[in-house]
Amino acid sequence: MGHNNINIEDLIRKQLLEEISAEEVQLLEREKIKYSEDVYEQMVVEVLRELDGQLPKGILRDWQPDVEAIIKKAKALKPEEELTVKMPKDEKIFLVVAAAVAVIFFFGAVAINYFKVRDDVNYILPVGSNSLHFANDGDIPSEESSCMLLVGESTWIEVYPDDVGIIKQVGDLLISRTKEGLLKIERREGYGHEAPTIEHIEIYTKARQQCVLEIEDGTRIRLNAQTHLRYPLHKRDTSYVDLIGEAYVATSKNTLVVGTVKGKVTATASDFVIRANKDHTKLVLNNGALDLYSYSLRKSESLYCHGDLGVLKAERSHKSGLQIDTLFREVDMDFEMAKMWTRKVRSYKNISMQAFVEEMSRWEGFTIKRWDCLSQEKLVTVSVHYQSNREVVYSAIRHAGLILYEDRGRISFCPDDDKKTKYR
Repeated sequence: MGHNNINIEDLIRKQLLEEISAEEVQLLEREKIKYSEDVYEQMVVEVLRELDGQLPKGILRDWQPDVEAIIKKAKALKPEEELTVKMPKDEKIFLVVAAAVAVIFFFGAVAINYFKVRDDVNYILPVGSNSLHFANDGDIPSEESSCMLLVGESTWIEVYPDDVGIIKQVGDLLISRTKEGLLKIERREGYGHEAPTIEHIEIYTKARQQCVLEIEDGTRIRLNAQTHLRYPLHKRDTSYVDLIGEAYVATSKNTLVVGTVKGKVTATASDFVIRANKDHTKLVLNNGALDLYSYSLRKSESLYCHGDLGVLKAERSHKSGLQIDTLFREVDMDFEMAKMWTRKVRSYKNISMQAFVEEMSRWEGFTIKRWDCLSQEKLVTVSVHYQSNREVVYSAIRHAGLILYEDRGRISFCPDDDKKTKYR
């Protein structure tokens, strides 16, 4: 698989096993530049797969992930009825049945779970001291950023990775995309555009999409797959967005308010990961400080240290049987693990199989028939490249000793479904 007679995969294997000589390190560096970054990373993942269980423990000998949750699947589906109107590149407009779309996207259930560490460990693709460098070798390029814009009730504009320049002017809001892939929302008053009657614009990502955007105060937001962000059309004293799904947010020096179904987050000069749906709001802080406020409880919880976890969720009361909101803070969470979904190679160590399936189902777009058939006790260690297809995910699950059944993009771990298409 090389450009010459030098076996680069053998050199990668020696490096991962810590058996590489100084001369071979120099040779590997010379050979590495002959490949694209994505091709080289894919070779690393394949070598990791072949080395199953052979890597030295190295610096990760006693490491355990601290974050106890990762997303559950958003059932954000494509519109059932869609008409494509061919127009110039900067006006790729899709007309849809707006009411159906709003229900499908906005009320898609996104349940959030955090990692539960057990005593047993099931290795799939080992993560060793050297492979950690490859696994964390950068975020998914912003140049690949793409999304769908909803303007009004029925006008959809698809933003492609090769779009550059103005995408849409809506009132005073100018939406454009840079050559680096950044979707910019700026306020350009006095452009002569008629004031629209709509209150906001909406941004959606589909399966296997991420979107990096910069709003008018300089805040940058990376949306994960199957996420919905709503941005107000009219200027406010404080920057504000609504969010359902998952995002990494790096605010400017100005205050940003992120509204969720159950509450709101207020942050200034901070960066954090947030996951939100109709039942949960959870976030992990990296730098800065922020407040998580509950609408129903009318109180807030402050996060101010790296690794602080804020949780706002509904729990069933043992006395009344009703759903009651709870709000609390935990400390010393692993921020890099919480943000792993932004990476080109997602490398997880000792996480629950349920958390891994939840993460991959959001990215790949498959749904789970019954979560109660998936063991919460089994742990996995796995590295998955973001360009791999779902068969790689299925292979990782099989490697852990589980049987899964698939029927038209919906998978099940229940034995009663053995008449469906089976992967093992």
